[in-house]
Amino acid sequence: MEAIEFGQYLKSLRKSAKLSMAKLAEASGVSQPYISQIERGERGIPSHEILKKLSAALNTPYMELMAKAGILPADTTANIDRMNSIKSFWSEYQQAKAQINQADKNIEAANKDLQLAEYELQFLEEMERVKDLSEFLKKPGITYMGKTLSDHDRMRVTGVIKYLFAEE
Repeated sequence: MEAIEFGQYLKSLRKSAKLSMAKLAEASGVSQPYISQIERGERGIPSHEILKKLSAALNTPYMELMAKAGILPADTTANIDRMNSIKSFWSEYQQAKAQINQADKNIEAANKDLQLAEYELQFLEEMERVKDLSEFLKKPGITYMGKTLSDHDRMRVTGVIKYLFAEE
């Protein structure tokens, strides 16, 4: 990469980071006039030390700046690009895997809700057919204030009902 191209690249990084030249100079320890000369392509490719300072201030990988500056051999740059692609794909894979796991949990919860709704519907359909209270008390799953009635509880309730309606 030529000095002018690198200068434009550096300027785009600086603007993406929303830094003025003064702020970049302060954050990197590289003088503002020197940064200005680099961005205009008047200074050539900066040294390794300058690139390291700029990479930290711009929150950009040092190796990326080295590659863009043309300091690294082409095969090393290609390997870095491949590694960055792999990292990107790995990150996307991890996100997709997390989304799939969440979807599985949602499906499992929906299936439980569906089973409960089907049970409740079946129960209501059965209850619709039951006209006699004694038949109702024989059904499993009858509760009173959230407590399931045991066989003993059902017998006691039946006894109370028989007592109340003994005259009839």
